[in-house]
Amino acid sequence: MEAGTKQAQQAAQHGPRISVPNAILIARRSGQGYARVTLGGFGPEQQARPGQFVMIRRFGSKSLPRAFSVFSSGADQIELFIKVDGLLREVLASAPLGTQFEIRGPYGTPYDERVDPSRSYILVGGGSGIAPLLFLQSRWPERVAGLVLGFRHAGAERLLPSHPLLVEARDGKRAHEGLADVWQPGLGVIACGPDPMLRAIASEHSDQQGIYVSLEARLACGIGSCLGCTIPTTRGPQRICRDGPLFDLSELPWLR
Repeated sequence: MEAGTKQAQQAAQHGPRISVPNAILIARRSGQGYARVTLGGFGPEQQARPGQFVMIRRFGSKSLPRAFSVFSSGADQIELFIKVDGLLREVLASAPLGTQFEIRGPYGTPYDERVDPSRSYILVGGGSGIAPLLFLQSRWPERVAGLVLGFRHAGAERLLPSHPLLVEARDGKRAHEGLADVWQPGLGVIACGPDPMLRAIASEHSDQQGIYVSLEARLACGIGSCLGCTIPTTRGPQRICRDGPLFDLSELPWLR
């Protein structure tokens, strides 16, 4: 086997090494229950694309890393949009600037490699599921026909001042109900959010083409080795972390 081929296979199996000294908490904005967190110290090879995620843990921690969708990715930093629930998320939302984190990635198949490029899409996000969708909009604005960002309460509004949010407690509608107000035949949908939202969209659009859902899972390795995020699809077993996270709705008859 040629050296280059062997190295490529090893990279695919094991992913990039954890970057111990370079992942530094450099900025944060907080809202009620949510936060925008910026981590710096990345190299060109670590730049993410919309739909990809990174695995993070606090520097020196013996805990397993957790997966976070990338909200934006710049020359030497990434930004996350997180719901502040769980120990690591609370650390990200409260630790002093300069705190070190171990990060590896990016992982996952970018959205633009999965969707039909000939369609325009309505992006539907729920809670922290809005992160990869706004990343996609920033990189691919000409393919976005509409945007529905749903939250249960208004705590995230100060973090997203340039985007109108659909707030269930105020507006009486959830994200999938907001989609019904703007969707038109011929448009596609890219949805990311909690499972009930995805199931509602799947049920309402089961006969449509160009409907994609980004699945969430509690990822252990992030690179497909543990098989813990394997799901059944019409193409056979697929791993959310490596083959997804985005899937065509037609591949997931169990979601509808």
